[in-house]
Amino acid sequence: MRTIFLFSLPTLLTVASAYCPPTVFLLAGDSTTASLSANGGGWGDGFNATLVPPGVCENHALNGRSTKTFIDNGDWGRLLESAASFSEKEYRVFVTIQFGHNDQKLVDFEEQFKTNLKAMVGDVRGKGGVPVLVTPLARRNFWPNGTLNDILSPWAGYVREVAEEMKANSIDLWKESKRLLEAVGETQARRIDLADGDHTHLNHAAEKVFGRMVADLLVAELSERGRKRLDVRCVVGRNETMSREIKKGVMSF
Repeated sequence: MRTIFLFSLPTLLTVASAYCPPTVFLLAGDSTTASLSANGGGWGDGFNATLVPPGVCENHALNGRSTKTFIDNGDWGRLLESAASFSEKEYRVFVTIQFGHNDQKLVDFEEQFKTNLKAMVGDVRGKGGVPVLVTPLARRNFWPNGTLNDILSPWAGYVREVAEEMKANSIDLWKESKRLLEAVGETQARRIDLADGDHTHLNHAAEKVFGRMVADLLVAELSERGRKRLDVRCVVGRNETMSREIKKGVMSF
């Protein structure tokens, strides 16, 4: 005699939503994504701190890298090997790609930058992962009127162009970091410099703020429009106080 279990629709939905697949974020980028060091510090480790099991993060970002040197030096190849390994283990694999600060040094910088980003998007997809293009973190150079003098605006635009052309997921970190920095003002912004005169890299306190900003942007981007396969809310822990303050233009330390 078979036993038949009858579940109500709400119960079925609860059971289905309780499953959270293992998810890995692989971070590609320059020093504004990389771990805190003497010559760099970015949002990457702050983002890692927001994750909860079964969420995993590998920060592959390195100081001084452009899209070109990240590829030429083998850093990108190592990240792709990791992506393939996690895919084989049935992880959901997301690869964030944030460059721009050092790509101004390229010979034909605009076209090389966009060409490299397109290749990176294709490479990640080829390894079974989901690429997420990230506009560069804003620099903290202020005009006397309190607005940012940030030459990275064109680079943010190039990232948006590639994301649209490649139909890739993207988050606008440049826009959101610029908005927050202009809201808090230059005096507050100086409190997050890695060292005196360093208006690019983040200290430990800022790493947490911008790591939370990236986490919130990724949740919004990867949980929209019913794309449940991409939903990352179950591996990104909440900090409603910090998220609310960031939206209001406040940085707490």
